[in-house]
Amino acid sequence: MKRIANGAVALVLLLSMHGAARAEETAKATAGLKTWVNSWKKEQPGAESMKTSTSALVGWVAEAEFTNRVFIGASYLMAAFEYRFDLPAGTLEVERNDLDVVIGYKFKYNVDVYTGYRSTRIEEEVTKVKVTLSGPLFAIRGSVPLNNTLSLFGELTLLPFINTAIYGVTEERETALGWFGGAGVRYACTRQIALALGYKYETTKGKHTRVTDTFAGATFDAVYAFE
Repeated sequence: MKRIANGAVALVLLLSMHGAARAEETAKATAGLKTWVNSWKKEQPGAESMKTSTSALVGWVAEAEFTNRVFIGASYLMAAFEYRFDLPAGTLEVERNDLDVVIGYKFKYNVDVYTGYRSTRIEEEVTKVKVTLSGPLFAIRGSVPLNNTLSLFGELTLLPFINTAIYGVTEERETALGWFGGAGVRYACTRQIALALGYKYETTKGKHTRVTDTFAGATFDAVYAFE
């Protein structure tokens, strides 16, 4: 996963530098930091629901937009500290990381549509049980300017996953349908620097196990635009 993430970083940075050198091919390139402070709720049939203490995913995001309004992007998030379930038998610690790679089209009036690939990896610290949710994503996002520096934004993404769980040498698979939505406010500090504060809700449900995992909490982005 780290090799994939590093490769994605290198690719987007190369595209950004290439676009800065040849402005006639690349209209805009951005890169920045992402933070998602959230808690995790797990619900399964016949059992009491469980909820973690607050955790945080942190990482980077980069995007390059071309003059034909096509854009490509990538982001990688990892747990700054583990999710913790307090169980009767003790504390269960779990870490998570996400990799997104996307391609899309920017319509006029600040509306974008895009597709791509998402891989979410979750691993229990003690038992070493690994769960990977991977598959395509389909999304729409938009923004509404309020003035020259302030705007509102929103996003909705569909995630038809393949859920793979590995228990030692045993592997189990099932399909899982997920989606997430987010909204917030963005402030342009300067022409190059923008800050965004929002809220994101993400949920996934297994087709056979009927287990529902929900992550929800505040987001914070800081982005720099290259010209």
